[in-house]
Amino acid sequence: MPFYLPFAVHNHQPVGNFAKVFKKATQECYAPFLRIVKDYPFFRFSLHISGPLWEWFEENASDLIDIIGEMVTRGQIELMVGGFYEPLLPFVPEEDAKGQLIYMFHYLNKRFGIKPKGLWLTERVWTQDLPKLLASLGIEYTLLDDAHFFNAGLKAQEIHGYFITEKDGYHIYVFPISQQLRYLIPFHPPADVLTYFEEFFRHTSGHTLTYGDDGEKFGLWPNTKEWVYKKGWLVKFLEFLEENQDKIKVMPLGEYIQTFPPRDRIYLPPAAYEEMMEWTLLPEMALRYEQFVQELKQRPDWEELRPFVRGGTWDNFLRKYEESNRMHKKMILMSKKVARHYPQSDPKSPSLARRHLWQAQCNCGYWHGVFGGLYLGHLRQVIYQHLLAAQKHLPQTMEIETIDYDCDGHSEYLFHSPKLNAYFKPSYGGSLIELDWVEREINLTNVLTRRKEAYHEKIKKLVQQETKEEEGVKTIHEQFKLKEPHLDKYLIYDWHRRYSFLDHLLGEDVNLERFYRAAYYDLGNFTLEPYKILKFLKTTNGVELLLEREGLIFEKEPFTIKKEFSLDAENVCMYVKYTLLSSISCTLSFATEINLFLPDWELKLGAKVSSVRRKRAIEDIKKFRLVQKDTGTEIKISSSDTFTLWYFPLETVNFSEAGAERTYQGTCFAFVKRITFSPHRPICLEWKIELIC
Repeated sequence: MPFYLPFAVHNHQPVGNFAKVFKKATQECYAPFLRIVKDYPFFRFSLHISGPLWEWFEENASDLIDIIGEMVTRGQIELMVGGFYEPLLPFVPEEDAKGQLIYMFHYLNKRFGIKPKGLWLTERVWTQDLPKLLASLGIEYTLLDDAHFFNAGLKAQEIHGYFITEKDGYHIYVFPISQQLRYLIPFHPPADVLTYFEEFFRHTSGHTLTYGDDGEKFGLWPNTKEWVYKKGWLVKFLEFLEENQDKIKVMPLGEYIQTFPPRDRIYLPPAAYEEMMEWTLLPEMALRYEQFVQELKQRPDWEELRPFVRGGTWDNFLRKYEESNRMHKKMILMSKKVARHYPQSDPKSPSLARRHLWQAQCNCGYWHGVFGGLYLGHLRQVIYQHLLAAQKHLPQTMEIETIDYDCDGHSEYLFHSPKLNAYFKPSYGGSLIELDWVEREINLTNVLTRRKEAYHEKIKKLVQQETKEEEGVKTIHEQFKLKEPHLDKYLIYDWHRRYSFLDHLLGEDVNLERFYRAAYYDLGNFTLEPYKILKFLKTTNGVELLLEREGLIFEKEPFTIKKEFSLDAENVCMYVKYTLLSSISCTLSFATEINLFLPDWELKLGAKVSSVRRKRAIEDIKKFRLVQKDTGTEIKISSSDTFTLWYFPLETVNFSEAGAERTYQGTCFAFVKRITFSPHRPICLEWKIELIC
């Protein structure tokens, strides 16, 4: 009896990814793969293409849709569904999950006249609630990683064929994806696949291992274009399979289900693929986990212990990255608003508000692993862009609300209007955590905090190796490269979140460089600590918010800060007034910072123009402007008194598929004022921020 290889390919590009990336991926990966396999009709497989990619094909590569249609008609391709805009189904509201699935069903039925039975589960992020959701929509099967099955208590030799699982009697079939096959295809000679089958089933009764992985590894991943196409791996693989059909047969997953029964019933815990479950861990824990696993693998009983070893779950990204949590909670908030205003919307023909909401649920910008994900500012910005676009398609009202927006046990104070949104967090320094220019669909405060990642230790070691071997040594491992030298000098970690209007009291020893490197001592306790709300009320044109903190300087002397935000939504501007009151005589620098994501903006001071990505101090100014290069859109910041401006880029060192790189995450603007305080004599400072189209 031959071996069987159910084969599935998943192609995806995120909502809002650069057009050049879609084009490159299509030319170097998707198109050559399809055109080659089309000439080998025996190679029948399951294929999933995400909604953003289908939409791009419709506009830019309709010939590929024709090729896919031809292969579907002759039974070579079995198409699978997924949430249309590639959401993580367990982590979006159920109504949206169902809606996105129905929308994908509708698209495939309209385009190809089919109703798929299989699902590609985004990032294989699983919870046991999914069988009920999926089966109720007519979905019969999906693929999960072998890690899910290890977590369910199975041993390696028990993970083959496919299984059945259920929730409340709603059942679906689940195929375990072989991690070893993911690592063999397409990186090893084709014959190694058959060899692995023979080794796996030498002492195990069975005949089936499943392959399922990203199509981008067939040409788009580093070095794969050369290997897969120019050196002919794909053709060799297809010819090898064609010549050995008596030994190994490839088929779509749905057809396999019609041919063979499930092996057993199983219940799977919340999980994702093995690598992602490690990425969700906090840095210190991730390093310990990696070491722990390596130690266990040296033991002779590793295979016996493996079912008890696992990392975290996807939810942990919402703890690891506060920015991810805020995006997620804004998406949840907007979903409730859309559902309230469009309760009977047909998912086959969704409202524009719901379409934008669904696009904002594309998973890629919400987490970080081997791809840039959350660290790619344009992906975060696109999520906010669609959430704000959804808001613009709802009734245009001005409203305030007090809710625990980010689900941390403390209330946030939210202001929404047709032109301007502002979210305040009194429990964290009385800060502004989000400022949305609704008209422009821009979250100006879309900034990522500089934080430690587990792989930073590898970067440090790699930099040291480069220092010792300066003659062109750029990498010690093909999967971990440095995209520029001396990245270690950018490994700077913030001790507070990069919210805005966080307040500092600084000694004369603190300069721009120390502030930039977050290597200074704050003489007050106002940055992280809570402020009291004294006033929060809606006005004719906006909202007023008054906060106060009775804190300390020098760890013992009373000091009070009051700050009042007045938002004029009609004129798209904000006034921020500070009142500082010391109990003792002292001279300190007061600094408040705003952090803005301005990837294509410049700073203008009079006729002088400079990049917001440079580090600079400007003394004795009263105003400056931030100007978007292409549009001329402006942010004008002014004060009634002179101040010193410190500004610098917030850059992270993060991992991407092409290696470790430095990435712009925003610019910090600190308004610094040197003040001599007298006991109980208030000092008043005021800034105005205007948004000008």
